[in-house]
Amino acid sequence: MAISAAQAVSELKLAFPEHRKVISPDGTSEFEETVARPWSQTCWTSAAGYVFLSDTQELKKALEIVKKTGSKFTIRTTGHNPNYGFSSADETSVVLDIRQLNSKELSSDKTVAQVGSGSTWGEAYTWLEEQKLSAIGGRDQDVGLGGFLLGGGMGALPNLHGLGADGIKNFEVLLADGRLINANSKENSDLYRSLKGGGSNFGIVTRFDLETHPLINVQYTINLYKPDSYIEIIKATIAVQEAMENDPKIGLFTNFNNGFVAVGLFYADTPAERPSAFEPFDKLGQESLMMAAVPTTNGTILSLAQAMGMVHAETKKRFVGSVTTGFSQDLYEEIHKLWTETCKSLPADHVLHYTIQPFGKGGLQAGKDRGGNTMGHEDAPQCWWVFTCEWPKEGNDDAAKKAVDTMTETVQSLAKERELLLNFKCMSFASSSQKVLGSYGAENVKNMQDVAAKYDPEGVFQKLQYGGFLLRDNV
Repeated sequence: MAISAAQAVSELKLAFPEHRKVISPDGTSEFEETVARPWSQTCWTSAAGYVFLSDTQELKKALEIVKKTGSKFTIRTTGHNPNYGFSSADETSVVLDIRQLNSKELSSDKTVAQVGSGSTWGEAYTWLEEQKLSAIGGRDQDVGLGGFLLGGGMGALPNLHGLGADGIKNFEVLLADGRLINANSKENSDLYRSLKGGGSNFGIVTRFDLETHPLINVQYTINLYKPDSYIEIIKATIAVQEAMENDPKIGLFTNFNNGFVAVGLFYADTPAERPSAFEPFDKLGQESLMMAAVPTTNGTILSLAQAMGMVHAETKKRFVGSVTTGFSQDLYEEIHKLWTETCKSLPADHVLHYTIQPFGKGGLQAGKDRGGNTMGHEDAPQCWWVFTCEWPKEGNDDAAKKAVDTMTETVQSLAKERELLLNFKCMSFASSSQKVLGSYGAENVKNMQDVAAKYDPEGVFQKLQYGGFLLRDNV
């Protein structure tokens, strides 16, 4: 396979002779910078070559060469997923970098934004705000459209208009046979539904046509609380989750970290008085509050995404895992106890943290109103947990993986005992070993398999793609 990749790189260099179009291992700083582009150091691995593609015609040519040589390949936009092999690879594979597919165009009635899949949400939000518009996307300005939307896409306000994938009106897709097609509710509708959460199994999405909304103003606060107040913080979190069921404008995350608890409180409006739903956190008082990481701000989805991006830690290795449950004080306290014990088993330079991310019935209904998706969400208020371990490059990889696996497996058991375990696993927050596609349900899996066979009959995206949540091994 390494020979196939080497042959592919040679042919790609002939096809794209321009400077910096194809970068292969040569020990230069240019190559090292290319390897180190992903967000997580777990993905800083040397592929056989990196191809920087400017448009769909170049992408089509590159894919033809990959098919001809039989090389493994992977698609990269921003490389935000921390799972090794999803937008990174080793010497047996080439990386097709589509970051330059970042076109932006608005429909004549301004209801649809056509955005290239290489764009970041910061770029998309900035452009849309200039038109006094918003779209439903990522919480961090540096996250790319491609992975976020194909994985479902939980934004800061998931109950307002549903998930990111729900707001897609059309996908422009490059198929394995070289055809560039559209997939929407009327044209290739089976592919359209499967792409809404189905990942990279069917083709390369080159453009997303997004539903737009009048500019969404957001009032947001990110506070840091003392960890010994965890019982009251959990009570407040559940109170806000319950309020979300009656007010889709509410957004929330609660992150239990090393030495602090970060709480993000979002509201899709800029009221003169603070929303009453946030009173449970206000009542915690100064004895629990450490500081306001982001003081209460009247802004927009763009300014929120910029603020969220600024509070991220330095680049480290990362391993993640996800579980979906209902919510209860008892379950949340047991998970906190488990986390405390698991942290004790880690080396001092490893940080294990977890985040509570609510998704309510309002968001589920918003998705149904927009034609549904392939993710098979259960019809219940839910929490999308994400467990993350971060550690330095020289640290113990096995210890990090074991800690996250312990959290995901034990949380599933704890939730199952209480009849609060839900099948769904979010692609954006799951580890590569978790059966994300299988969690969508047998009917959705069968539909995705049928769609993959129809649009990629040679199985190029199953056989040659280096990694990802693929139908070949994830059901």
